[in-house]
Amino acid sequence: MPRPANPTLRDDILTTALRLVEDKGAAGLTMREVGGTLGYSATAIYQHFASKEDLLLALKLQAGDLLAAEMEGARREPTLEKQLHAMGHRYLRFGLENPTYYRLIFQDAVPGLSVTAEQRSRMRRSWSIMRETLSTWVRVHGLQGIDADQEANVLWAIAHGLTSLALAGRLPFDEQSEIFALFDLAVGRWVQGILAGQPLRTEARKPRPPKHQKRAAARARPPIQARRNLP
Repeated sequence: MPRPANPTLRDDILTTALRLVEDKGAAGLTMREVGGTLGYSATAIYQHFASKEDLLLALKLQAGDLLAAEMEGARREPTLEKQLHAMGHRYLRFGLENPTYYRLIFQDAVPGLSVTAEQRSRMRRSWSIMRETLSTWVRVHGLQGIDADQEANVLWAIAHGLTSLALAGRLPFDEQSEIFALFDLAVGRWVQGILAGQPLRTEARKPRPPKHQKRAAARARPPIQARRNLP
């Protein structure tokens, strides 16, 4: 009797593959082990993913979508400054709480993996969201001489560097609150550097009225009543 179709098999494959990558790394993943863990043959896995590389690409895209959703969530903050701040914290939290997904996006190279321009853009969507928000912040505040792409890369490097150092155990602390505090310190100094490079704004002096206007205004004033002599 044929086995009934499993409508959730594709999602089950992704979940199982992610767990195996967490245990053995991307290089140690095999289609046979994915199938065996789920109680299926490798042939059943190949019906959903053409190759191991195809399966890993699906995981990378899934990870990118989840991180982009975090960035989108930060856009609900009431101000641009708070949005950028929330994006940094959400990035850090995503990497620290989902290290396998994080490494799949940024660190695990897959030999033979072919990525289309559309897929690459999808995996970089989180960066694009942050760049769009930063560009709007620069425009709203009238900042001059700022390359939004370059500064977006600076912010990304701060968040990515801290996340990678934390995951590698290279920071002198491991509490999320301390990692977030270090991020806030770094970004605060970045903002100071951005603002320090801006030209000073001086208020325009109000033009003095012509002399004939001054005389006319003086004539229009009501006369000052003389004080009465006190008895």
